[in-house]
Amino acid sequence: MEDYGGSGSIWPQIVLIIILTGFNAIFAATEMAVVSLNRNKINSMAEEGDKKAKTLVTLLDDQTRFLSTIQVGITFAGMLSASSAATSMASGLGKFLSGIGIPSGEAVAVPLITLIIAYISLVFGELVPKRIALQNSEGVATALARFISLLSKLVKPFSALLSVSTKIVLKILGMYSEDIEEKISEEELKSYITVSQEQGVIDAQGKDMMINIFEFDDSAAYEIMTPRTEIFMVEYKDFGLDTVNEILSKGHSRIPVYGENKDDVLGIVYIKDLFIELEKNKYQFINIDDVIKEAYFVPESKKIGLLLYELRNTKNYMALLVDEYGGISGLVTIEDIVEEVVGEIEDEYDADRGKITKIGKNKYTIDGSVELKTINDELFTDLDSDINETIGGFAVEKLGFFPEEFFEDPLIVAEEDYIIEVLKVDDKRISEILLTIRENSKNGNPLDEN
Repeated sequence: MEDYGGSGSIWPQIVLIIILTGFNAIFAATEMAVVSLNRNKINSMAEEGDKKAKTLVTLLDDQTRFLSTIQVGITFAGMLSASSAATSMASGLGKFLSGIGIPSGEAVAVPLITLIIAYISLVFGELVPKRIALQNSEGVATALARFISLLSKLVKPFSALLSVSTKIVLKILGMYSEDIEEKISEEELKSYITVSQEQGVIDAQGKDMMINIFEFDDSAAYEIMTPRTEIFMVEYKDFGLDTVNEILSKGHSRIPVYGENKDDVLGIVYIKDLFIELEKNKYQFINIDDVIKEAYFVPESKKIGLLLYELRNTKNYMALLVDEYGGISGLVTIEDIVEEVVGEIEDEYDADRGKITKIGKNKYTIDGSVELKTINDELFTDLDSDINETIGGFAVEKLGFFPEEFFEDPLIVAEEDYIIEVLKVDDKRISEILLTIRENSKNGNPLDEN
Protein backbone atom coordinates (compact mmCIF):
# COMPACT_ATOMS: atom_id res chain seq x y z
CA MET A 1 0.00 0.00 0.00
CA GLU A 2 1.41 3.33 -1.05
CA ASP A 3 1.19 6.56 0.93
CA TYR A 4 -1.02 9.42 -0.15
CA GLY A 5 1.73 10.94 -2.15
CA GLY A 6 2.79 7.68 -3.69
CA SER A 7 6.39 7.86 -2.38
CA GLY A 8 6.37 5.05 0.23
CA SER A 9 4.38 2.81 2.56
CA ILE A 10 2.38 4.21 5.51
CA TRP A 11 2.17 0.82 7.23
CA PRO A 12 5.15 1.43 9.54
CA GLN A 13 3.47 4.61 10.80
CA ILE A 14 0.13 2.81 11.31
CA VAL A 15 1.83 -0.03 13.21
CA LEU A 16 3.68 2.50 15.38
CA ILE A 17 0.44 4.34 16.19
CA ILE A 18 -1.27 1.03 17.10
CA ILE A 19 1.64 0.10 19.41
CA LEU A 20 1.65 3.50 21.10
CA THR A 21 -2.14 3.43 21.51
CA GLY A 22 -1.76 -0.04 23.02
CA PHE A 23 0.74 1.29 25.57
CA ASN A 24 -1.63 4.16 26.34
CA ALA A 25 -4.41 1.60 26.91
CA ILE A 26 -2.19 -0.42 29.28
CA PHE A 27 -1.37 2.66 31.36
CA ALA A 28 -5.00 3.84 31.49
CA ALA A 29 -6.31 0.38 32.39
CA THR A 30 -3.69 -0.10 35.10
CA GLU A 31 -4.44 3.27 36.67
CA MET A 32 -8.19 2.58 36.82
CA ALA A 33 -7.71 -1.00 38.03
CA VAL A 34 -5.27 -0.14 40.82
CA VAL A 35 -7.22 2.83 42.25
CA SER A 36 -10.46 0.79 42.31
CA LEU A 37 -8.96 -2.28 44.01
CA ASN A 38 -10.20 -3.74 47.27
CA ARG A 39 -7.12 -2.96 49.38
CA ASN A 40 -8.01 -5.41 52.15
CA LYS A 41 -8.35 -8.29 49.70
CA ILE A 42 -5.02 -7.48 48.03
CA ASN A 43 -3.30 -7.30 51.44
CA SER A 44 -4.72 -10.72 52.33
CA MET A 45 -3.51 -12.19 49.03
CA ALA A 46 -0.05 -10.73 49.65
CA GLU A 47 0.07 -12.20 53.16
CA GLU A 48 -0.80 -15.60 51.67
CA GLY A 49 2.28 -15.37 49.42
CA ASP A 50 0.83 -14.14 46.10
CA LYS A 51 3.81 -12.45 44.38
CA LYS A 52 1.70 -10.29 42.08
CA ALA A 53 -0.35 -9.10 45.04
CA LYS A 54 2.87 -8.21 46.88
CA THR A 55 3.93 -6.11 43.87
CA LEU A 56 0.54 -4.37 43.95
CA VAL A 57 0.88 -3.62 47.67
CA THR A 58 4.27 -2.02 46.96
CA LEU A 59 2.69 0.16 44.26
CA LEU A 60 -0.19 1.13 46.54
CA ASP A 61 2.18 2.04 49.36
CA ASP A 62 3.72 4.73 47.15
CA GLN A 63 0.79 5.98 45.10
CA THR A 64 2.52 9.25 44.19
CA ARG A 65 5.30 7.34 42.44
CA PHE A 66 2.80 4.96 40.83
CA LEU A 67 0.62 7.77 39.46
CA SER A 68 3.71 9.67 38.25
CA THR A 69 4.82 6.59 36.31
CA ILE A 70 1.37 6.21 34.75
CA GLN A 71 1.23 9.89 33.83
CA VAL A 72 4.69 9.81 32.27
CA GLY A 73 3.71 6.73 30.24
CA ILE A 74 0.42 8.21 29.01
CA THR A 75 2.07 11.54 28.15
CA PHE A 76 4.90 9.97 26.18
CA ALA A 77 2.63 7.52 24.35
CA GLY A 78 0.23 10.28 23.33
CA MET A 79 2.99 12.70 22.38
CA LEU A 80 4.91 10.16 20.27
CA SER A 81 1.71 8.97 18.60
CA ALA A 82 0.65 12.49 17.62
CA SER A 83 4.11 13.64 16.52
CA SER A 84 4.71 10.46 14.51
CA ALA A 85 1.44 10.84 12.65
CA ALA A 86 1.89 14.57 12.11
CA THR A 87 5.41 14.28 10.68
CA SER A 88 5.02 11.02 8.75
CA MET A 89 1.51 11.16 7.38
CA ALA A 90 0.46 14.81 7.18
CA SER A 91 2.52 15.61 4.09
CA GLY A 92 1.20 12.65 2.12
CA LEU A 93 -2.39 13.27 3.26
CA GLY A 94 -2.05 16.94 2.28
CA LYS A 95 -0.97 16.03 -1.24
CA PHE A 96 -3.78 13.47 -1.48
CA LEU A 97 -6.39 16.06 -0.41
CA SER A 98 -5.02 18.61 -2.87
CA GLY A 99 -5.07 15.97 -5.58
CA ILE A 100 -8.80 15.36 -5.15
CA GLY A 101 -9.59 19.05 -5.38
CA ILE A 102 -9.69 20.12 -1.73
CA PRO A 103 -8.17 23.62 -1.46
CA SER A 104 -5.24 24.10 0.97
CA GLY A 105 -5.00 20.34 1.40
CA GLU A 106 -1.64 20.46 3.16
CA ALA A 107 -2.90 23.06 5.70
CA VAL A 108 -5.98 20.92 6.45
CA ALA A 109 -3.98 17.69 6.80
CA VAL A 110 -2.24 18.44 10.13
CA PRO A 111 -5.38 19.27 12.20
CA LEU A 112 -7.27 16.42 10.49
CA ILE A 113 -4.55 13.89 11.37
CA THR A 114 -4.43 15.29 14.93
CA LEU A 115 -8.21 14.87 15.35
CA ILE A 116 -8.11 11.31 14.02
CA ILE A 117 -5.25 10.32 16.34
CA ALA A 118 -6.95 12.05 19.30
CA TYR A 119 -10.16 10.11 18.61
CA ILE A 120 -8.31 6.79 18.36
CA SER A 121 -6.33 7.51 21.54
CA LEU A 122 -9.41 8.59 23.48
CA VAL A 123 -11.60 5.64 22.50
CA PHE A 124 -9.07 2.79 22.28
CA GLY A 125 -6.37 4.20 24.55
CA GLU A 126 -8.54 5.58 27.39
CA LEU A 127 -12.29 4.87 27.50
CA VAL A 128 -12.43 1.22 26.40
CA PRO A 129 -9.48 0.00 28.56
CA LYS A 130 -10.79 1.89 31.61
CA ARG A 131 -14.23 0.29 31.27
CA ILE A 132 -12.60 -3.13 30.97
CA ALA A 133 -10.44 -2.42 34.03
CA LEU A 134 -13.48 -1.37 36.07
CA GLN A 135 -15.22 -4.66 35.29
CA ASN A 136 -12.20 -6.75 36.31
CA SER A 137 -9.95 -4.51 38.41
CA GLU A 138 -8.23 -7.35 40.28
CA GLY A 139 -7.41 -9.35 37.14
CA VAL A 140 -6.11 -6.33 35.20
CA ALA A 141 -4.10 -5.00 38.14
CA THR A 142 -2.39 -8.30 38.93
CA ALA A 143 -1.68 -8.97 35.25
CA LEU A 144 0.01 -5.59 34.69
CA ALA A 145 1.54 -4.97 38.13
CA ARG A 146 5.03 -6.28 37.33
CA PHE A 147 5.19 -4.36 34.05
CA ILE A 148 4.27 -1.08 35.78
CA SER A 149 6.67 -1.83 38.64
CA LEU A 150 9.53 -2.36 36.16
CA LEU A 151 8.58 0.78 34.23
CA SER A 152 8.43 2.71 37.50
CA LYS A 153 12.06 1.84 38.17
CA LEU A 154 13.08 2.83 34.63
CA VAL A 155 11.41 6.26 34.72
CA LYS A 156 12.25 6.95 38.37
CA PRO A 157 14.88 9.63 37.54
CA PHE A 158 12.44 11.43 35.23
CA SER A 159 9.59 11.14 37.76
CA ALA A 160 11.87 12.54 40.46
CA LEU A 161 12.81 15.45 38.18
CA LEU A 162 9.13 16.20 37.56
CA SER A 163 8.37 16.03 41.28
CA VAL A 164 11.22 18.41 42.18
CA SER A 165 10.27 20.79 39.37
CA THR A 166 6.65 20.85 40.56
CA LYS A 167 7.71 21.61 44.14
CA ILE A 168 10.01 24.44 43.00
CA VAL A 169 7.26 26.09 40.94
CA LEU A 170 4.74 25.76 43.79
CA LYS A 171 7.23 27.23 46.29
CA ILE A 172 7.88 30.17 43.96
CA LEU A 173 4.12 30.73 43.78
CA GLY A 174 3.85 30.37 47.57
CA MET A 175 1.39 27.48 47.24
CA TYR A 176 3.49 24.50 48.32
CA SER A 177 2.24 22.34 51.19
CA GLU A 178 3.42 18.92 52.38
CA ASP A 179 -0.06 17.85 53.55
CA ILE A 180 -2.06 19.07 50.55
CA GLU A 181 -2.72 15.50 49.34
CA GLU A 182 -4.36 14.55 52.63
CA LYS A 183 -6.55 17.67 52.65
CA ILE A 184 -7.66 17.15 49.08
CA SER A 185 -8.38 13.48 49.73
CA GLU A 186 -10.64 14.22 52.71
CA GLU A 187 -12.54 17.00 50.95
CA GLU A 188 -12.99 14.86 47.84
CA LEU A 189 -14.38 12.00 49.91
CA LYS A 190 -16.82 14.36 51.64
CA SER A 191 -17.87 15.62 48.22
CA TYR A 192 -18.43 12.07 46.94
CA ILE A 193 -20.52 11.28 50.04
CA THR A 194 -22.68 14.37 49.50
CA VAL A 195 -23.17 13.55 45.80
CA SER A 196 -24.06 9.94 46.69
CA GLN A 197 -26.77 11.20 49.05
CA GLU A 198 -28.12 13.62 46.44
CA GLN A 199 -28.31 10.80 43.89
CA GLY A 200 -30.11 8.46 46.30
CA VAL A 201 -27.24 5.99 46.74
CA ILE A 202 -27.25 6.61 50.52
CA ASP A 203 -29.83 8.28 52.73
CA ALA A 204 -29.36 11.50 54.71
CA GLN A 205 -28.64 9.62 57.94
CA GLY A 206 -25.95 7.55 56.25
CA LYS A 207 -24.37 10.69 54.83
CA ASP A 208 -24.31 12.35 58.27
CA MET A 209 -22.69 9.27 59.82
CA MET A 210 -19.94 9.20 57.20
CA ILE A 211 -19.23 12.93 57.53
CA ASN A 212 -19.16 12.58 61.33
CA ILE A 213 -16.39 9.97 61.04
CA PHE A 214 -14.06 12.59 59.53
CA GLU A 215 -14.64 14.91 62.50
CA PHE A 216 -14.48 12.12 65.09
CA ASP A 217 -10.76 12.28 65.91
CA ASP A 218 -10.80 16.09 66.04
CA SER A 219 -13.39 16.30 68.84
CA ALA A 220 -12.33 16.65 72.49
CA ALA A 221 -14.13 14.95 75.37
CA TYR A 222 -15.36 18.23 76.87
CA GLU A 223 -17.29 18.95 73.65
CA ILE A 224 -19.61 15.96 74.18
CA MET A 225 -19.62 15.64 77.98
CA THR A 226 -22.54 15.80 80.34
CA PRO A 227 -21.56 18.83 82.45
CA ARG A 228 -21.07 18.37 86.18
CA THR A 229 -24.22 20.34 87.00
CA GLU A 230 -26.28 17.67 85.21
CA ILE A 231 -24.52 14.60 86.62
CA PHE A 232 -26.50 12.60 89.15
CA MET A 233 -24.12 11.77 92.02
CA VAL A 234 -24.67 10.27 95.47
CA GLU A 235 -22.90 11.17 98.69
CA TYR A 236 -20.72 8.54 100.34
CA LYS A 237 -21.57 9.28 103.98
CA ASP A 238 -25.37 9.29 103.48
CA PHE A 239 -25.49 6.17 101.31
CA GLY A 240 -28.28 3.78 102.38
CA LEU A 241 -31.52 2.11 101.28
CA ASP A 242 -33.12 5.50 100.56
CA THR A 243 -30.22 6.28 98.25
CA VAL A 244 -30.84 3.03 96.36
CA ASN A 245 -34.48 4.02 95.78
CA GLU A 246 -33.35 7.42 94.48
CA ILE A 247 -30.85 5.74 92.14
CA LEU A 248 -33.56 3.45 90.76
CA SER A 249 -35.82 6.43 90.05
CA LYS A 250 -33.12 8.07 87.90
CA GLY A 251 -32.66 5.10 85.57
CA HIS A 252 -28.85 5.20 85.50
CA SER A 253 -26.77 2.01 85.54
CA ARG A 254 -23.58 3.61 86.92
CA ILE A 255 -23.49 6.39 89.51
CA PRO A 256 -20.51 8.44 90.75
CA VAL A 257 -20.05 8.60 94.53
CA TYR A 258 -18.50 11.72 96.06
CA GLY A 259 -16.95 12.50 99.43
CA GLU A 260 -16.59 16.03 100.79
CA ASN A 261 -17.79 17.70 97.58
CA LYS A 262 -18.55 16.86 93.96
CA ASP A 263 -14.93 17.41 92.95
CA ASP A 264 -13.99 14.63 95.37
CA VAL A 265 -15.29 11.60 93.45
CA LEU A 266 -14.43 8.43 95.38
CA GLY A 267 -15.65 5.86 92.88
CA ILE A 268 -18.53 4.43 90.87
CA VAL A 269 -21.46 2.27 91.96
CA TYR A 270 -22.98 -0.20 89.46
CA ILE A 271 -26.72 -0.85 89.79
CA LYS A 272 -26.24 -4.59 89.18
CA ASP A 273 -23.77 -4.76 92.09
CA LEU A 274 -26.31 -2.99 94.30
CA PHE A 275 -28.94 -5.64 93.59
CA ILE A 276 -26.50 -8.48 94.25
CA GLU A 277 -25.47 -6.94 97.56
CA LEU A 278 -29.07 -6.15 98.55
CA GLU A 279 -30.16 -9.71 97.85
CA LYS A 280 -27.24 -11.03 99.87
CA ASN A 281 -28.32 -8.81 102.79
CA LYS A 282 -31.99 -9.78 102.34
CA TYR A 283 -32.79 -6.15 101.39
CA GLN A 284 -32.23 -5.02 105.00
CA PHE A 285 -29.14 -2.85 104.57
CA ILE A 286 -26.39 -1.92 102.10
CA ASN A 287 -22.70 -1.26 102.70
CA ILE A 288 -21.33 1.06 100.04
CA ASP A 289 -17.75 -0.13 100.60
CA ASP A 290 -18.82 -3.55 99.29
CA VAL A 291 -20.05 -2.18 95.96
CA ILE A 292 -18.01 0.94 95.15
CA LYS A 293 -15.50 0.57 92.31
CA GLU A 294 -12.64 2.71 91.10
CA ALA A 295 -13.59 5.60 88.80
CA TYR A 296 -11.76 6.31 85.54
CA PHE A 297 -10.46 9.90 85.25
CA VAL A 298 -9.17 11.58 82.07
CA PRO A 299 -8.27 15.16 81.07
CA GLU A 300 -11.23 16.99 79.54
CA SER A 301 -9.08 17.81 76.50
CA LYS A 302 -8.55 14.14 75.53
CA LYS A 303 -9.65 13.34 71.97
CA ILE A 304 -12.72 11.13 71.88
CA GLY A 305 -11.18 8.62 69.46
CA LEU A 306 -8.37 7.91 71.92
CA LEU A 307 -10.82 7.95 74.84
CA LEU A 308 -13.00 5.30 73.19
CA TYR A 309 -9.92 3.12 72.66
CA GLU A 310 -8.92 3.51 76.33
CA LEU A 311 -12.42 2.80 77.64
CA ARG A 312 -12.61 -0.40 75.63
CA ASN A 313 -9.14 -1.56 76.70
CA THR A 314 -9.74 -0.80 80.39
CA LYS A 315 -13.29 -2.23 80.24
CA ASN A 316 -14.81 0.98 81.54
CA TYR A 317 -18.15 2.32 80.34
CA MET A 318 -17.64 5.93 81.36
CA ALA A 319 -14.94 8.45 82.25
CA LEU A 320 -14.99 11.45 84.58
CA LEU A 321 -13.40 14.51 83.00
CA VAL A 322 -10.94 16.62 84.97
CA ASP A 323 -10.28 20.28 84.13
CA GLU A 324 -6.96 22.10 84.34
CA TYR A 325 -7.60 23.00 87.99
CA GLY A 326 -8.18 19.41 89.06
CA GLY A 327 -11.94 19.70 89.42
CA ILE A 328 -14.58 17.46 87.84
CA SER A 329 -15.92 19.19 84.73
CA GLY A 330 -18.16 16.47 83.36
CA LEU A 331 -18.75 12.87 82.39
CA VAL A 332 -18.52 10.99 79.10
CA THR A 333 -19.89 7.51 78.37
CA ILE A 334 -19.24 5.15 75.50
CA GLU A 335 -22.79 5.91 74.36
CA ASP A 336 -21.93 9.63 74.15
CA ILE A 337 -18.95 8.84 71.92
CA VAL A 338 -20.91 6.49 69.65
CA GLU A 339 -23.64 9.12 69.29
CA GLU A 340 -21.06 11.43 67.72
CA VAL A 341 -21.10 9.10 64.71
CA VAL A 342 -24.58 7.55 64.61
CA GLY A 343 -26.62 10.37 66.18
CA GLU A 344 -28.80 10.38 69.27
CA ILE A 345 -29.56 7.01 70.90
CA GLU A 346 -32.59 7.41 73.14
CA ASP A 347 -34.06 5.08 75.75
CA GLU A 348 -37.11 5.46 77.98
CA TYR A 349 -35.13 7.63 80.40
CA ASP A 350 -34.05 10.03 77.64
CA ALA A 351 -37.59 10.71 76.49
CA ASP A 352 -37.79 14.22 77.93
CA ARG A 353 -34.13 15.24 77.67
CA GLY A 354 -32.60 17.30 74.91
CA LYS A 355 -35.91 17.77 73.16
CA ILE A 356 -37.21 20.45 70.80
CA THR A 357 -41.01 20.34 70.87
CA LYS A 358 -43.22 22.35 68.53
CA ILE A 359 -46.21 23.73 70.48
CA GLY A 360 -47.57 26.22 67.96
CA LYS A 361 -46.73 28.20 64.86
CA ASN A 362 -43.03 29.13 65.17
CA LYS A 363 -43.13 28.30 68.92
CA TYR A 364 -40.91 25.63 70.51
CA THR A 365 -40.19 24.44 74.03
CA ILE A 366 -36.54 23.44 74.25
CA ASP A 367 -34.56 21.65 76.94
CA GLY A 368 -31.84 23.93 78.32
CA SER A 369 -29.14 21.37 77.51
CA VAL A 370 -29.81 21.42 73.75
CA GLU A 371 -26.85 22.84 71.85
CA LEU A 372 -27.21 25.98 69.73
CA LYS A 373 -25.83 24.06 66.75
CA THR A 374 -28.64 21.51 67.03
CA ILE A 375 -31.29 24.26 67.19
CA ASN A 376 -29.76 26.06 64.21
CA ASP A 377 -29.66 22.82 62.20
CA GLU A 378 -33.25 21.80 62.99
CA LEU A 379 -35.00 25.18 63.01
CA PHE A 380 -32.77 27.05 60.53
CA THR A 381 -32.05 29.78 63.07
CA ASP A 382 -28.82 31.70 63.55
CA LEU A 383 -28.23 31.60 67.31
CA ASP A 384 -24.55 32.20 67.98
CA SER A 385 -22.34 32.60 71.05
CA ASP A 386 -18.60 32.74 71.61
CA ILE A 387 -18.85 31.50 75.20
CA ASN A 388 -21.89 29.20 75.44
CA GLU A 389 -22.80 26.01 73.59
CA THR A 390 -26.31 25.34 74.97
CA ILE A 391 -29.54 27.31 74.72
CA GLY A 392 -29.68 27.49 78.54
CA GLY A 393 -26.25 29.12 78.74
CA PHE A 394 -27.14 31.36 75.80
CA ALA A 395 -30.25 32.59 77.64
CA VAL A 396 -28.19 33.37 80.76
CA GLU A 397 -25.71 35.26 78.58
CA LYS A 398 -28.49 37.35 77.06
CA LEU A 399 -30.19 37.98 80.42
CA GLY A 400 -26.92 39.02 82.03
CA PHE A 401 -27.60 37.21 85.31
CA PHE A 402 -28.38 33.80 86.80
CA PRO A 403 -32.13 33.51 87.35
CA GLU A 404 -33.49 32.28 90.67
CA GLU A 405 -35.22 28.90 90.80
CA PHE A 406 -38.59 30.38 91.84
CA PHE A 407 -38.94 33.53 89.74
CA GLU A 408 -42.13 35.57 89.58
CA ASP A 409 -41.65 38.08 86.77
CA PRO A 410 -41.32 36.69 83.22
CA LEU A 411 -37.71 36.31 82.09
CA ILE A 412 -37.71 37.26 78.41
CA VAL A 413 -34.99 37.95 75.83
CA ALA A 414 -36.42 39.78 72.80
CA GLU A 415 -34.31 40.10 69.66
CA GLU A 416 -35.07 41.05 66.07
CA ASP A 417 -35.44 37.44 64.87
CA TYR A 418 -36.55 35.59 67.99
CA ILE A 419 -37.93 35.74 71.54
CA ILE A 420 -36.62 33.51 74.35
CA GLU A 421 -38.69 33.05 77.51
CA VAL A 422 -37.33 31.13 80.49
CA LEU A 423 -39.78 28.43 81.62
CA LYS A 424 -37.84 26.44 84.23
CA VAL A 425 -34.77 26.99 86.38
CA ASP A 426 -33.00 24.28 88.41
CA ASP A 427 -30.25 25.41 90.78
CA LYS A 428 -29.35 28.52 88.73
CA ARG A 429 -29.40 26.47 85.51
CA ILE A 430 -32.04 27.21 82.90
CA SER A 431 -33.57 23.81 82.21
CA GLU A 432 -36.30 24.78 79.73
CA ILE A 433 -37.06 27.75 77.49
CA LEU A 434 -39.75 28.82 75.04
CA LEU A 435 -38.35 29.94 71.69
CA THR A 436 -40.56 32.01 69.40
CA ILE A 437 -39.27 32.71 65.90
CA ARG A 438 -40.63 36.03 64.68
CA GLU A 439 -42.72 36.04 61.50
CA ASN A 440 -40.37 38.52 59.80
CA SER A 441 -37.26 36.52 60.70
CA LYS A 442 -34.80 36.20 57.84
CA ASN A 443 -33.21 33.09 59.33
CA GLY A 444 -35.99 31.07 60.93
CA ASN A 445 -37.47 28.38 58.73
CA PRO A 446 -38.83 25.64 60.99
CA LEU A 447 -38.74 22.09 59.70
CA ASP A 448 -42.39 21.47 60.44
CA GLU A 449 -44.64 24.17 59.06
CA ASN A 450 -47.83 22.29 59.78
